[in-house]
Amino acid sequence: MSRSRRTAHSRIAALALMALLGTTASCGLGTGAEQFSMPASNTDTHSVAPLSAVGMEALSTDRSMPVYWLSESDGTVRLYREFVQIPGAGDPIAAAVRYMLSSKPRDTDYFNLWRPSTSIGASVSPQNLITIDLGKKAFGASLDRGLAERSIAQLVYTATAAAANAGILSDGIEPSVRIQVDGSSDFLAFGQIPLDQTFTRDATLAAPLWVIDPQAGSSVPAGSVNFRGLSASFSGGEFWEIRRKKATNPLGIKSESTEPVASGQLPAGSESRDTNEFSFSHELGAGEYTFTAWGVDATTDKRIALESKDFTVTE
Repeated sequence: MSRSRRTAHSRIAALALMALLGTTASCGLGTGAEQFSMPASNTDTHSVAPLSAVGMEALSTDRSMPVYWLSESDGTVRLYREFVQIPGAGDPIAAAVRYMLSSKPRDTDYFNLWRPSTSIGASVSPQNLITIDLGKKAFGASLDRGLAERSIAQLVYTATAAAANAGILSDGIEPSVRIQVDGSSDFLAFGQIPLDQTFTRDATLAAPLWVIDPQAGSSVPAGSVNFRGLSASFSGGEFWEIRRKKATNPLGIKSESTEPVASGQLPAGSESRDTNEFSFSHELGAGEYTFTAWGVDATTDKRIALESKDFTVTE
């Protein structure tokens, strides 16, 4: 099913190679000649306050691991999060980082430009300084500065999220991340970013709207289906829609068209300066659905920060 977030004029150059990248990343392969760049127009088309970098992890309700990915949205590249199950995970930070480096996101709109590392070290100080030690091969992709910055942010968000999710951070101290390559910080990541510094979360690189439940490709039982996510405040409001894929026609041919089921305005969550958790439920019967949420720019009346999830409802 096509996603309206994707447009022919505002993709990064790498998106044409994502099918290949998804295969090679999981196997540790790569030609070394691939060049990945930001969209030609990489400026925001709207002004919206970013989500709080601290409040983003407040929605974790089980022991699933939070992992971050990249995705093109509104002519730029932003960070998005998924929760994953990692069986037998020992060190939660190393496990989450390993998954990020070597696995594929569930949502096919998301992508990853890291390469697997043969060894991953992780430690946390009492001051919430997280040290991640990777092999040089993890930085094997050829990226421009914009994608290099976002890939580093992806690692920082994943490491700090895993630590917060595992409850191993000291209260009241913002976590930071030091990245080492084979034990040294004397390295230029992706040929762009010096690692002789500590990194913290940059809230401006995270998407201003996320759908968390249902996750892409998930199956849920028929009845009351829960929808959950985070949204910043948009000048024209925040909205949602559920569409159902039409059933097989009389000739036995499966239709790819959809029909609207329900729509509305995202319900407000707890009050804060710039964040909003939305959560509601809707009765759905068996079938294949797409849930879409978006904000509206009041100056243009355009849908922005659009996020969709395909899921299945079973009997």
